[in-house]
Amino acid sequence: MKRYQRAHITVSQTVGRRGVITPLAAMVLLVVLAGIALVVNRLWLDAASLEVTTCIETAVLAAGQELAADDLLKEKPNYQTLMERAEKAANRAIILNTVAGHRIGIPLIKDENLFFGKSIPVADTGIKRFLQTDHQPMSIQLKTHQISRLNNPVADFVSEFTSTNSGTTGAQIEATIDNHIIGVRPFANVSVPAFPLAILKNDPSGKHTETWELQIDQKKGKDEYRYNADTKTVTRGSDGIPEILLTGKPRRGNISDANLQVLDFGSLHNSESVERQILSGLTKQDLKHYHGELSFNAGPIQVNCSPALEDNEQDAFQKMTGQCRICFLYDKVESSSRSHTGLADCTNMVAGRIMSIKRLENQTCEIILQPGVMTTRTGILAKGKPPETDSQSASNSKTKTDNDQQRKNKYIYKLYLTQ
Repeated sequence: MKRYQRAHITVSQTVGRRGVITPLAAMVLLVVLAGIALVVNRLWLDAASLEVTTCIETAVLAAGQELAADDLLKEKPNYQTLMERAEKAANRAIILNTVAGHRIGIPLIKDENLFFGKSIPVADTGIKRFLQTDHQPMSIQLKTHQISRLNNPVADFVSEFTSTNSGTTGAQIEATIDNHIIGVRPFANVSVPAFPLAILKNDPSGKHTETWELQIDQKKGKDEYRYNADTKTVTRGSDGIPEILLTGKPRRGNISDANLQVLDFGSLHNSESVERQILSGLTKQDLKHYHGELSFNAGPIQVNCSPALEDNEQDAFQKMTGQCRICFLYDKVESSSRSHTGLADCTNMVAGRIMSIKRLENQTCEIILQPGVMTTRTGILAKGKPPETDSQSASNSKTKTDNDQQRKNKYIYKLYLTQ
């Protein structure tokens, strides 16, 4: 009997313990699952927020590229047209990107969630603030609020009980174009979008009339070509922007007979290297002898040069027809011991696109180049440039404006995020 009673007591205790442990385990499991759900929700929101930010940044940068267009070189730029193009570009960019596998179905509309203006430092603090204006806008601000939950199951579940929008994400991004450019600097994997090409700036002797100063600055060049930004093609016709005719050195000519020079940025005039630079731009390795950058803040830069264009180099320029690239200006060139090379004093940078190229019988060619406007992340901004402020005194505003104009490069802009 004693053994039977002991066995009976043991079974009874075991059954009792199981009854207590089962609901306790269920509660622990529920807490663990709730914690996992919250972690998943947080990770989803972080990932979605990052994707939203990237998407909005892409859209605002696309809009910024349209603000820096060739129209700025015309007598009276139509800023309304530029803003309309920027709005379309932003909408195209945002459609191409997805968040959590879904496209953001938010139309970007001017003065509703897409704003144009300027990034202006406050006089007292120097902190920049966005000032909305349609007068020569240089900045774009994009605001998004209460974007849909994009099928986040955890947020949908929570919102049903809390009546909140914890699964929504939004962003406010601002981009600016700035043309206080003094040079260019390539990144590790980003080349400078530049041709190894220098154009004669001026000729005091009067031997050359096809100079940048006469044909472009003074607008004496012919206006026979136009670039269609929508189709990315070059056609015949006037567009209000003059061109310049560039000619290489003829077979038995001198280096000074040409008004263009092919610059030696680490190529040693090797035709294959020059061709690569024409097609792909200038890398950090190409500029290693210039400390990895080209800066004109301290004065002209002397570069080895040659006015001769080989056949494959001419073919490379032909392939780049219509694409806007940085070029360089030189005001004098000295011949070296070899008649086909020299040393050019490069004084500044401009931008232009090849509209036509024609081979000549004397082993040279003619290039028709039209100035253009472009943006690049590789631009070096001037330090200490006179800033626009929201409270400048009238007495010295003219001096500041004159200094500011001298620092501006009307062909090249740096496009970057400012907020």
